[in-house]
Amino acid sequence: MKKLFTILLLTIGFSLNAQYYSITYVNVPPENQAEFASIETTYWSKVAQAAIDAGKQSAWGLVAAVGGVPNGWTHAFVNVYETAEDLANAATNWDPESVLGIESSLLNTVELTDGGFNFQNWAVQTSISTGERPEGSVTVWNFARPDNLAGFIDENKTLWKRQFESDMGGRISWGVGLKLNNRSQNLSTVMTWDRYPSLADALEALNSYGGQLPRQSKMLEYDPDGWTAQVIVADVMWVD
Repeated sequence: MKKLFTILLLTIGFSLNAQYYSITYVNVPPENQAEFASIETTYWSKVAQAAIDAGKQSAWGLVAAVGGVPNGWTHAFVNVYETAEDLANAATNWDPESVLGIESSLLNTVELTDGGFNFQNWAVQTSISTGERPEGSVTVWNFARPDNLAGFIDENKTLWKRQFESDMGGRISWGVGLKLNNRSQNLSTVMTWDRYPSLADALEALNSYGGQLPRQSKMLEYDPDGWTAQVIVADVMWVD
């Protein structure tokens, strides 16, 4: 059953409305990136796998921003959960001594970052996924702060999901997430994601700035300012 959840779940692509996820942003200086990725993929991924095997979470991933981002983070962790309770109790999952017999202080990657870890919690509102996560695939994260948040989400659930169910437009997954925390007057409140088979596919999709919205769409009313940021991310490692 857990494998079914994972197949449907994330590329960052989720498929079930009752899913939760956290994104933890980190800025790693170039000289530290190899060591940072090595520690995370060699050791912390095994701690995450133990939590997944115990049913405490559904997936863990480390992704890298492609080409840099406006607010300066280079990498992000994605942790996926089936319930809000699992998300709330996530801190108990990170005990490398019980899993690997290694003290957490010996696996500290915070010191390799510039500014530590900054996290946000999200809830999946709607999504579609083919279940694929091929090597070389990338995801475009689209962030927004719509004037009408409910209208934005409802239109994605009805109009846009129905359209993508007919034609994914080259995507292998798509979805919408609502930010749970942290919220403020100048931060995005919602995100969508589009996963593509390759970076070239994502770049080709982003090379589209025109086109007419469906007649039924009220998106220009709901979100007149458009995306606050769009970022391409690629997997460093993914476990589920």
